[in-house]
Amino acid sequence: MKHGIAKTEDGVNIAYQVSGQGPALVLCHAMANDHRMYDEHREAFSKSHRLITFDQRGSGYSDHPPFDEGPESYYTVEKFGDDLKAVVDHLGIHQVTILGFSMGAVAALSFSTRWPERLDRLILASAMASRLPQAIIARARLVETMLDEKGLEETYDFYFSGTLFDGLMAQKKLHHMIALFREKATPQGFKGCFRVTIDRPSLVDELKLIRCPTLILVGENDTHYLVEAELLENTISNAKRVVMPGVGHPLSVQDPKAFEAEVITFIS
Repeated sequence: MKHGIAKTEDGVNIAYQVSGQGPALVLCHAMANDHRMYDEHREAFSKSHRLITFDQRGSGYSDHPPFDEGPESYYTVEKFGDDLKAVVDHLGIHQVTILGFSMGAVAALSFSTRWPERLDRLILASAMASRLPQAIIARARLVETMLDEKGLEETYDFYFSGTLFDGLMAQKKLHHMIALFREKATPQGFKGCFRVTIDRPSLVDELKLIRCPTLILVGENDTHYLVEAELLENTISNAKRVVMPGVGHPLSVQDPKAFEAEVITFIS
């Protein structure tokens, strides 16, 4: 696996990883994760594609710029898309297939609605283009308060104890992975990514700009996102929705083989 650094126009260093040969497949990671959330899928996806993962600004091995509330913030929907663009431009890749998972869907949608001509295919997993439901935003306020008052360790535990994550913290393997993500986390990076994920405007009006074949993956137990998946399918032309049985929001962890099978079938 090759490691490298791409620099964005606003000077942020974005760490990326490349493996395999073939058409480019870029994976965008979830909130409070980094590129390592895809480690167990790397072998499967690298067999037929040039697999590219990266750490969003404020995550993993990329820069964690300061968090600012103002209009010049380093953390915006547009700048998440810029991170992705910096990586593929740095690698000299024009046409890509992009998979965005949860927070990663923000970067995927930001890129695909501004540069739709560069998309071969798009995969949106556990994704929401709408402004999030008020129930999720209300709990998010508690997460931010805990970050300010208690620090990262307790905030990570509280964040992953939410209903979206279906008791994952009780699984030894996942508890270890989350601990690894937390080691690279910073308060400003967590808060910046959290704001882009949770407290952002709706992206629904831009969905009509996406023209490529699109796969919408959602778990049957992911209550808030089931309705959103239907909206995505109905709004994006040439979109197909797949409801994965027996899983919730973290579907790639709960049924990794089924997740891989759906993605590989779609991109083959």
